[in-house]
Amino acid sequence: MDDEMLYLMEKSGIYPIEDETALEPDKKYIGVYTYEAAGALGDKFGLHSGLLKRTLSNDSIRFESYDRLDMLCIAVVDLAVMKLDVPTMHLFIRENAFFIVCEDRKFVSRILKRISAYDKLEVSFGRLLFHLFDKLLEDDNSYLDKFEEKVMALEKKIIDDKRNKNYVNNIIGYRKKLVLLKRYYEQVSVVFKYIDLNENKLFDHQSLKLLRILSGKVDRLYNNVLSLIEYVAQIREAYQAEVDINLNTTMKLFTVITTIFFPLSLIAGWYGMNFNMPEYQSLYGYPMVIILSAGVIVASVIYFKRNHWF
Repeated sequence: MDDEMLYLMEKSGIYPIEDETALEPDKKYIGVYTYEAAGALGDKFGLHSGLLKRTLSNDSIRFESYDRLDMLCIAVVDLAVMKLDVPTMHLFIRENAFFIVCEDRKFVSRILKRISAYDKLEVSFGRLLFHLFDKLLEDDNSYLDKFEEKVMALEKKIIDDKRNKNYVNNIIGYRKKLVLLKRYYEQVSVVFKYIDLNENKLFDHQSLKLLRILSGKVDRLYNNVLSLIEYVAQIREAYQAEVDINLNTTMKLFTVITTIFFPLSLIAGWYGMNFNMPEYQSLYGYPMVIILSAGVIVASVIYFKRNHWF
């Protein structure tokens, strides 16, 4: 069927199965299903329909252990987009079967081919799980390095920008992505810790060693994200401080201008509203007023300068 694929897993490799009616109870199988076809898992392999329905309806990243059954839900995160609503992949692992329910079956098919082509050690469900996580996490270090370069470039722009451009949206956008990544790595780290308990004894020693390596990688990625969150917070504080300094400078300038011209307003209001002004009739009236005004302004500026007000 187009919405399901079945493979036989042997020590030497993984092989597609054409005839699903020829399944043998002592063999190990890998099934890859779409969410639409996942109901067949209950009929063909004895998974409880209620458990299956409840599990597939929950998209949170998690690990659940039942009697002779481990269930995982992992996110297929596209770091270039990084959004809240991401595709998920549900994994059901039993002693003789490994079922994968996902939207992109080609993604899983490529991993199975890679295991058969490059993994020269004994193939197992634990190694399949390792390769799934390894593929999901393979570009994360490179992404975080590039993300850090973007943050550093933003910091330089903020420092060099003399026009005080608004960078709030850039800073908030970076912080939002980092918070989503932080939550993602937290959840994946918890999943690895539950896998390492191996309560149902489904994974061999070698597979657990490989999965612990990936668990360490996730912890390092998580710490890198925390460092970037702190870095972005420092940039935001520095940017806000720069905005406040520029605002204070502007307010100080307006205050000085207002203070310089206040004596002229006082003289004009006091003198003009309470006394006759013979200067109207004088030929030198306007020049004298201009000289007086200029003298008051110069005297105010000199006084402010001496007192270091600007």
